[in-house]
Amino acid sequence: MELSGNDSFTPQSSSTQLSIEQEFIISKTLLTHESDMIRVDCKILFQAMENVMSYASNSNNTVEVHTLDSIESFATKETLEHAIYKLSRAILCECHNTTDMHAQTIVLLEMLGNYRWDAKVVLILTAFAISYGEFRLILEVYSHNALAASLAVLKNLCWRNSEALRPQFKAMEMLIKEMVELAKCVVRFEGLPLQLVLHDDHACTLMAGAKSKIYLATYWIFRSTLTSASQITDLIAMNQENSNTTVNAAWGLSSLALRLSRLCSSLRMQVDAYQEQIEPKLYEKLTVLLEDHTKVDNQELLHLFFSLNDDLPLKDSSSQEKVGISTLKHKVVMLLVSKPDLLPIEQTLLLLHQTHEHPDNKNIEHDYEIMWVPISSSETWTLDEHISFDYLSNSLPWLSIRQPWLLNSAIVKMIRHEWKFEERPLLVVLDPLGSVSNYNAIDMVLIWGPKAFPFSDSREKELWEEENWNLKLMLGGTDHFLTKMVEGGENICICGSGNLEWINEFDSRIKKLKNARLQLQVIYVGSRNSVENESMRTTLADINKDSLFTPIKVQFFWLRLEKIKDSILRAGQIQTFANYETMLERVSELLDTDDDNTNWAVFGCGNSSDFVMLKGNKIAEFFDRVPDWAKKVATLGFVGAIRSVDDEVNGAVACDHTTEVPYDEGMVQGTVVCEKCKRVMRRSIVYKCDGSK
Repeated sequence: MELSGNDSFTPQSSSTQLSIEQEFIISKTLLTHESDMIRVDCKILFQAMENVMSYASNSNNTVEVHTLDSIESFATKETLEHAIYKLSRAILCECHNTTDMHAQTIVLLEMLGNYRWDAKVVLILTAFAISYGEFRLILEVYSHNALAASLAVLKNLCWRNSEALRPQFKAMEMLIKEMVELAKCVVRFEGLPLQLVLHDDHACTLMAGAKSKIYLATYWIFRSTLTSASQITDLIAMNQENSNTTVNAAWGLSSLALRLSRLCSSLRMQVDAYQEQIEPKLYEKLTVLLEDHTKVDNQELLHLFFSLNDDLPLKDSSSQEKVGISTLKHKVVMLLVSKPDLLPIEQTLLLLHQTHEHPDNKNIEHDYEIMWVPISSSETWTLDEHISFDYLSNSLPWLSIRQPWLLNSAIVKMIRHEWKFEERPLLVVLDPLGSVSNYNAIDMVLIWGPKAFPFSDSREKELWEEENWNLKLMLGGTDHFLTKMVEGGENICICGSGNLEWINEFDSRIKKLKNARLQLQVIYVGSRNSVENESMRTTLADINKDSLFTPIKVQFFWLRLEKIKDSILRAGQIQTFANYETMLERVSELLDTDDDNTNWAVFGCGNSSDFVMLKGNKIAEFFDRVPDWAKKVATLGFVGAIRSVDDEVNGAVACDHTTEVPYDEGMVQGTVVCEKCKRVMRRSIVYKCDGSK
């Protein structure tokens, strides 16, 4: 049956009249469709198929390899590989019967009756790409590859004058290009959240017209696949080149390509029109929901974000199970937004350390979820991004978007524009009602871990109001065992330097003090710029072996200091807290000292905010004057003794702080330390009149 070539449509018009032939095709095509039960991860499969078609036409392309293992199909017991193999065999069988190409097309359509329309077109083109790619590969390399040459002989592909076939090849390439472009429109249409624009009868009528084009497009892609396969079969069967046959074949392929081109142009306009309507509607609806504080839960918002086209849009890495958004109901949801390669390795490990592995996490682990939302740097995911996502999403103990490459463009736009995502990762916190309570909680999580729950802006300010600058703040989160030592009140020294020789000398002199029964735990942290140096890593690992402070924990220390500074600045921008200036000064001093390549050491005791920081030559004085400060430890404490000797050498900063101690008969006068400057206070007697009693 010969069909009309009038396949041009006006995409905005619902009154476009279909020809009798078109109505016939649509009715027959719909009869082959049983349900939309089986879905396929079309985006990855389409890209793999498109690569084959492209490489077959241009052997100079850069090769990207995809495996079918990462491509999902749903609601079917048949493997994707088996379905494609059966289709490929069916195409070869049916293409021999060219007397009724329509009937053979219907046979192929019936094989995919339970598949969605986008899956149908991608699968048929994938099946054809296998035989077409093999055909073109043999032609490309048989002249200089023994295996290909042997196959060419068996397949009768060793033509004496392949130039005569160039018009036919060009026409076939043109047809294949139009098939791929038309299939792309079908895939785009099927991926649209059309429920956002179907609000009235007029919209539904327009949709019916668009659906008609989808059915026609599917039919003509299937039929063109058969026609192309038939042409390849004819070429293989040729005993000699026939110019008339070649010209007629090229003309037939070109005519079919023109038909598909017209249909593609019409359908593309329709899809673009819907896309232009949907994106602002979805963007607007998300914006309204995020600002709506009357929501009863987070389900509608999360549905719009992640579940428009998939009832199970999430993946649990621990069980590899598909997860629905209902599992997030009434929970704090933390959206970890990053590139597909996640965070720098030390940030990833510290985040794990402060959440999943933190001993206090078990108290709140049922109240929140971390969900990874990877965003590609471009519109099309690269092979490296797919590999990175597959590995990390199967390894990290968080939920992740199962198919992040299918996120609607409006979602990606909102994340980039409203949440300011660029290159640096974000940890956006949604409260149990689905409102944003923190646009980036990554700093506070890396600093405080579970203590930061529910990870809101207000909680960050509360934490800084409660915080003091001490060893626990500097070291907490890097090592849970070390945190316990700090809480236990032990004397601890943190030593920093990028000079290996100086570190070894410091360690040697500290060991002599320990041999003299000084109770002191020393942590060597090197410097930010030297921790990647192999010699430095080896030295730090060796001298920190008693404290189990590994090189990765050294990286945690420096990362933690940077995050502390970032968090202080961020919290201070919202509302300055009580210790803002002091905290910022302390952390900046450490980081600036490191930037200046200055050797330094911090001495402290337990959770006390009393500590001494010595730099450069003062550290040498600390060792040279051991006899002077050692005899004062019993009365002033370890830190106080060091400070007193430092004051004797370098002079004390003036302080006029006073403390009143009520007098009792017979009281023994002891040593009193100034609460402000931490130095020993001079005793003075003050008489105060109590006549007001």
